[in-house]
Amino acid sequence: MKLHIPVLILIPSLVAALTTQAQIALETDDLTEIGDVITRYTDTVPSYGPGGDGANQLWDFSNAVAEDTAVTTVVSVASTGFSAQFPSSDYAMTGAADSYLFFEHDANSMVTTGAAGDLLETGEIIETPFSDQLLLHEFPRMYGSTFDDTYAFQADADGAAFNVHRIRLTHNGHVYDTTDAYGTLITPTGTYEVIRVKSVDFTTSEIEVQLNALFPVWVPFTTVEDTSTTYSWHAKEEMLAIAEMAFDSVGNPSRFTYSAVPPVTTVGVNEEELSEISVYPQPASDLLYLSGLESFYNYSAEVISMDGRIVSKVALNSTRISVADLPSGMYVLRLVSTDGKHEKPIRFLVQR
Repeated sequence: MKLHIPVLILIPSLVAALTTQAQIALETDDLTEIGDVITRYTDTVPSYGPGGDGANQLWDFSNAVAEDTAVTTVVSVASTGFSAQFPSSDYAMTGAADSYLFFEHDANSMVTTGAAGDLLETGEIIETPFSDQLLLHEFPRMYGSTFDDTYAFQADADGAAFNVHRIRLTHNGHVYDTTDAYGTLITPTGTYEVIRVKSVDFTTSEIEVQLNALFPVWVPFTTVEDTSTTYSWHAKEEMLAIAEMAFDSVGNPSRFTYSAVPPVTTVGVNEEELSEISVYPQPASDLLYLSGLESFYNYSAEVISMDGRIVSKVALNSTRISVADLPSGMYVLRLVSTDGKHEKPIRFLVQR
């Protein structure tokens, strides 16, 4: 019996090691690039909570209802018209005409640098570079990662809606960020291997007003302190969070948003083989070529749009795929082997 004791002692450590290897690590290349277009759906009355934390969780939100749809486009800073206000930013995101969020993004981190445009949809252009930028990610992000960061911005706008000349908001926040779980996420779009992030934001918002144009003096109006909690689920090659859950002022789930981007989890394929497969040219216009794929005749190819639709499916008979009939935009190429296993999905851009 004594001979078996060391083996028994090692079993918990072995299980823990295998579990650790199953986790994903979010890297900078898994997030957005200029040209990405991401469709997301929102359940505005979720009847479910965020689920548990810790290892090997299962979050089943397959019954979420798509009541609202939003499309986010990633664009260059130069295209926004606000390059001078955000000189260090790498790209911007927009979900509505003339409104942008700006970001800095490198191998180690991603930060929000501010916002600009018709933010209130009143026709007035507002520019709000963050005086204290907000850290969104530190890479690699994995289960157990934690950090906190402060941020601040000030914005003023026309105050006619409040019967004053101008109104000004000074906002300060302190966000505590914890990657508190990992496991499997199910949404109406598909099943993903994910990590989950819990973000708690403590904010102070000071509102001041100018009563009229003759006496443009800022007068304190009110100060509001608040705490908000958000959960977000992140997967490999996700571009944006696969899902997010926000809460109202009394702690009830108020909004569940999930991505239309299909899962890119690889099943049953050697990682060395995956790393050798690539596509070119980027962007493509008529033909997309596969590099590093052996025995191509054992595969079919699915082309998936950013709203999750399979727009093309063909059996491969060469290392090239026609994209001549596809509208300009971002797509995911997914190769499916004859035994049903999926190769690594690869994003590509069609542009004419």
